Amino acid sequence: YRHLAGKRVWHPFRNETLPIIKDEFVDKKVGTGAVKITPAHSKVDYEVAKKNNSIRLIQVIDENGRMTTSDQFNGLKRYECRQLILETLDNLGLLRDAKPHPMTLPICSRSGGIIDHLPKEQWFLSCSKLNEKAAALVDKGHLVIEPAKYVKYWQNWTGNDRDWCISRQLWWGHQIPAYKCKVDRNVVWIAAQNEQAAKVEASKVLRTLPDLIKVERDPDVLDTWFSSGIYPFAALGWPDSAKEKDFKKFYPLDLLATGHDILGFWVHRMVILGLELTDQLPFKKVLLHGVICDSKGAKMSKSRGNVIDPIDVVEGINMENLKDKTKELHRNGILSLTEMDKALAYHQANFMQTKGIPECGVDALRFTLLSHDIKSHFVNFDIAMCHSNKLFGNKIWQSVRYTQLSYSKLPALSTEITKANLTYFDKWILSRMSDMVETVNKSMDNYEFHLATKAIRTFMYNECCDIYLEATKPGFAGKDPVKAYAHAHTLSAVLNTSLRCLAPFMVYLTEELIPKVPTFSNNIIFNFKDGPNKYYDFPFREHFMEWKDSAIEKQVDRFMNTIYLVRELKALYNISNKMRPSIYINNLDETLRTDIQSNQEVFLNLSRCSDVAFKSDPEKNYVTAVLDKNTEVNVELLGEDVELAIFAAKTKLEKKIQQLNESLSRLEAKFASGHYLANAPPWAQAIDKEKLHSKKKELEQLQRLM
Repeated sequence: YRHLAGKRVWHPFRNETLPIIKDEFVDKKVGTGAVKITPAHSKVDYEVAKKNNSIRLIQVIDENGRMTTSDQFNGLKRYECRQLILETLDNLGLLRDAKPHPMTLPICSRSGGIIDHLPKEQWFLSCSKLNEKAAALVDKGHLVIEPAKYVKYWQNWTGNDRDWCISRQLWWGHQIPAYKCKVDRNVVWIAAQNEQAAKVEASKVLRTLPDLIKVERDPDVLDTWFSSGIYPFAALGWPDSAKEKDFKKFYPLDLLATGHDILGFWVHRMVILGLELTDQLPFKKVLLHGVICDSKGAKMSKSRGNVIDPIDVVEGINMENLKDKTKELHRNGILSLTEMDKALAYHQANFMQTKGIPECGVDALRFTLLSHDIKSHFVNFDIAMCHSNKLFGNKIWQSVRYTQLSYSKLPALSTEITKANLTYFDKWILSRMSDMVETVNKSMDNYEFHLATKAIRTFMYNECCDIYLEATKPGFAGKDPVKAYAHAHTLSAVLNTSLRCLAPFMVYLTEELIPKVPTFSNNIIFNFKDGPNKYYDFPFREHFMEWKDSAIEKQVDRFMNTIYLVRELKALYNISNKMRPSIYINNLDETLRTDIQSNQEVFLNLSRCSDVAFKSDPEKNYVTAVLDKNTEVNVELLGEDVELAIFAAKTKLEKKIQQLNESLSRLEAKFASGHYLANAPPWAQAIDKEKLHSKKKELEQLQRLM
């Protein structure tokens, strides 16, 4: 078509010529390689017309969907007109052919009707100079964006000099403060706070008295992102000087946390508007979190049917009510029939087993969301995990009740208790607490909340509740009041500290429980100078470093690993907790032997065994597993058919080991593939690395049981 460029073609219905132009937007491989353009009714065509001054903007469809030009078709509905044009062209002998072909059509999500674009007069904001300022502030480090990988997206937004269309033709929103001021045939647009102010300003331009001016306010409203963009300062009283007390006190903010998907739509707009209207950045740092997806990693959307209402997670909802709610959304026009069917199918597949969504509460929901790396591109939300965190909250309640009960039964103490009276497990839990506090502080500073929640849950659930509370039971039930008081002082400090670390994540639970934790005015761990529960607001690492004891942590790790090995052997050979077997330990490590003998009651309680002895040659009917090169653990086999139990356990182990080896081979093959390393996203590779590490560790554990 090169020879036709710059020439004109006759329009048979408007009786005029149209220009033929060249443009790279046309795909030569599609159809004839020639297209007609209608700049007034297509966004793409409009952009092409802006580049070519020879093309006029002619509107041929009105807001009622009827034709507005050409006497022959004037007033016809758009669909009727299109059909009549085909028939007329055919009658004139101008229609060569008609073929079906794929195309993209904008469809209204509510009505299902096809959308035809119309040209409208709009208000625009010139952004080029504002973008230069916004880009420079990030480049110079005055505005920090985390994670740093999103800086390039910021540069893309600030590098776009296109004007921002800030007006919308909607019935709701902030009405644009623009007034059409008219005297006779003279018209001027004025932006002002109210009609009277607009008249005063217009009178200066029109050179007449304000009262002679007719004023009409533009009915358009501001783009939602413009209204949202002024929020950081408008919400604090700006620009009303009488209400600016909060503005002066709280503006600018320290940190903005929001989704990475609205970095350009919202964050960018807040920055440029804040700079222009307040001459300040609205915040110093931006923390961008990922998009919340379902448990399988699919982005939540109505079209997939996998959207979960957070209220349903907080309050819980059964299957019947969940179905009724979804159908109600369809009746109200929020979901289409297809979207409703997909939502019902998703609910059936994911929530049928639990008979709906279990009640989890606000604290569990917040804790679950913050248990993910929010800096990841996607955050996979799993209701099962959320319910597990609700049970974690219940566990904390129980630990406080246990502490209250133990405190109420403390005997009279005639001597003063000191730090020297702390037991083996008291020192260990205090050391673990110091490590938890350090991790939480560091993680909070780096906005790595998932590491903080992991540290808190591991400490409170696995170490405090599962180990330390069990270890204190013999002391509280025994006849040594000094040991009981040492446990009580330690428990008081541990719960006060861990609950305060948990407070940002489980607000309501900790607000309820912190005042319930028993305290001592002369606590040997902390001195509650200002009365119970008022020693500090949030635990800082410097208060706890004195309790760090790596040596005792290593000792207790070996102590507990021995117990875990006993439990694994019992589970493998189907020895229930009701059955209390004997244990023989073949051990060359004097420290481990001393620790077990000194804390034998705790050891037997945690392992659910009857007795423990140190022998190198146990009797028959014992199964053996290797703890390390210096230690073998032997557990007595209980039951009628010992040989069958051994055969079943060996078969089970061999099958598990085979499955693990196959899984490891697949994962190792992935990492040996250059294609995988080059193309798989970093977050996916990180998940696979964690799987690889976890499966290797599991394999080692199974092999030592063999």
